[in-house]
Amino acid sequence: MNVSGLGSTNSITDNLQKAEVRLTSDSTPSNSSGAQVTQSDTVSISDEGHKKLSTELGATMHKNASTAEAQQSEQADTRTDNEKKIDKLKEQIKELQEQRRELLGDNSQETLDKLKMIDNQIMMLNTQLLALLEVQKQAETPSS
Repeated sequence: MNVSGLGSTNSITDNLQKAEVRLTSDSTPSNSSGAQVTQSDTVSISDEGHKKLSTELGATMHKNASTAEAQQSEQADTRTDNEKKIDKLKEQIKELQEQRRELLGDNSQETLDKLKMIDNQIMMLNTQLLALLEVQKQAETPSS
């Protein structure tokens, strides 16, 4: 059994002193060929070793889960470029609408100018969105 990463190199001897391994045999060897030998291992790890092992195991599991999620999202994303652009425009419009909501109630000239700018951006994005939706609609309907 190999247990690594239990501490820094300075504390290797400390960790080895705290680790305990027991090997016991439940049966005594006999001359018969059908005799079974059973062994059990018991390992005790210091609190520091438990923490280190837990941290490393958690980090590894998190990394593996993140990688798996990224691969699944790449595989599951079978949308066309047009659909991706549509979703991106919708997200941008939502963000601008949120900014607009935050500015409501302030009647200063600067805020009114920002609101006009946001309204213009929303109008441009809506125009682009409508154009992309029309292209998508034409692509989905078979030509006659």
